[in-house]
Amino acid sequence: MPALASITKHQSQVVKKILLIIYLLLLTILLSGCSTVSFNKPAALQVTSTPQASVFLDGKHLGKTPFYSDQITAGSHSIKISASQTSYVDKITLTSGTLTVINRELADNFMAQSGENLWLEPGLTGTLIISRPSDAYITIDGKSYGKTAKLVQDLEDGDHKVQLTADGFIPREFAIKTSSKYRLIADVTIASQIAKGQVAPNTPLTLPQTKKIEITKTPQGFLRVRKDASLTSDEIGRVSTGDQLEVIQETGEWVKVIFEGKQGWISKTYTKEIGN
Repeated sequence: MPALASITKHQSQVVKKILLIIYLLLLTILLSGCSTVSFNKPAALQVTSTPQASVFLDGKHLGKTPFYSDQITAGSHSIKISASQTSYVDKITLTSGTLTVINRELADNFMAQSGENLWLEPGLTGTLIISRPSDAYITIDGKSYGKTAKLVQDLEDGDHKVQLTADGFIPREFAIKTSSKYRLIADVTIASQIAKGQVAPNTPLTLPQTKKIEITKTPQGFLRVRKDASLTSDEIGRVSTGDQLEVIQETGEWVKVIFEGKQGWISKTYTKEIGN
């Protein structure tokens, strides 16, 4: 009987160990599942435009402006806001659990467009304001903060009014809401007075500096010009090594250029910047 009791006690200990292992495995799976759900939490996107336009994300038509959804997959995306003969194309990164706002005033001439992209970056603080053109004057709640690009660290959590101004450009005003849990990024485009036709006769203005690029050597000996910033977009022409083009917009690995009186996109890989 003592031997039998010893065996029973040993078996009981083995069973307890097995149950403990099973419990730990289940707990690990449960915690892992919770972490995955949190990581995959969708992002929110709000898009407004003048005039009303269609919104495309990664080539998929989401609807017309004003557009809002809080069920967008977080991560990097290509966005296109298109109306009639004008459009705005850019690369955006949507952060899980946060709202990204894109406001756009569209125009046939890109220099006449204006707007701002607002998004949040976790793990950082402050408000970073960048602009096209650069060196625009920043005013927040009536207080001057110098020129773009500028990281502002002394804003309290809450709503603020921002204005950007630059010589020869139309002032741009917009609202932001800051949080100490995130860094707010404001990427702002200001419309040229000349492009908008808002220049009085004989008014002296400093013309905006334009960026120019030159096509470098390519494997094919030419570079395709496409309608949109995508390898699958329609080809509207070709440029050759040594051609010099004026840049009107940049996004990711693509640049929008003036080409034979039209606007088109080319890969940035085979270009180099040159002086004006």
